[in-house]
Amino acid sequence: MFSSLSDRSKIILQTLFVLALCAGAAILLASLGLMDSPADSHRVEFRVEARGGVAIITLDAGDASISKPTTVSVPWTKSMRIASGTEVYLTASNPTQTGELTCTIFLDKKIWKTQTTTAPKDGVACAGIVP
Repeated sequence: MFSSLSDRSKIILQTLFVLALCAGAAILLASLGLMDSPADSHRVEFRVEARGGVAIITLDAGDASISKPTTVSVPWTKSMRIASGTEVYLTASNPTQTGELTCTIFLDKKIWKTQTTTAPKDGVACAGIVP
């Protein structure tokens, strides 16, 4: 089948094959988690859910900060990589004073910290030090 191809065409096909093989290996390694960031940082996701469509939040997560109470649409999420040893906190309140209010912090896609309250209590806080 390849005997009728020129040497240049054979080299191009071989190069494409090697590139495809390398891409496949990279995809396999990534899917196994072997190309994740070093263990001295973690993927952290902050999430707020509330009835009424809005919540008022504050966030402190290393370089990311929302220090003044800020109104956000819910569900609200923010994801980032955070170094081990970093103190993080998320607070949320429900200005509509209806239903449930929940804050959750995920660490490497697993629930790490969570708090839920029901109106008339209107505030929750999730905090910790990234391991």
